[in-house]
Parts: sequence; structure tokens; C-alpha cells
Amino acid sequence: MTELDLYKFAQTQEIDWRGEKLYIWIRFCDLAEFTGMIGYDQFSEGGEEVSLQHDCICVDIVDICESYGIEPENIFPKET
Repeated sequence: MTELDLYKFAQTQEIDWRGEKLYIWIRFCDLAEFTGMIGYDQFSEGGEEVSLQHDCICVDIVDICESYGIEPENIFPKET
């Protein structure tokens, strides 16, 4: 996954900083695209912790970004 791939994907989702966590709400219909972008290896060691919502999941992507060498603030800047 590249920073540009994640950035483009995030533009179609709800995303917000909450403290030091960058949460993205991924609609179920977009989940296959997201997991395909991340790749199998990201899930082989126990997966990612998510919050199941009514019509989406919510996941903190800071660790995912770090594992791909992506600066999370390049995906969604923090407000100062």
C-alpha cells in the first residue's frame, strides 16, 4: 500500500483525529477494497481491532500507517 493509495481511499470515507488516534469509518461495501489494499500480511498476526458500527467499521489507522512507512498526518492533517 502506498501513501497515495491510502490518501485517495480516505477521501471517500469519514476520517477524524481523536487524540493520537486517527479513526476511519469504512462502509461495508468498501471493506474489500481496504483489506485488499492493506494485504494479507497485515491480518496474519491477529488482524486489526475494529469497532463494528451499524453500517461500517471504525479502525484506528495509525499503526497501519506506521507499518507501511506512511505519515498519518499526510493522510489527514491534525487541526492546530
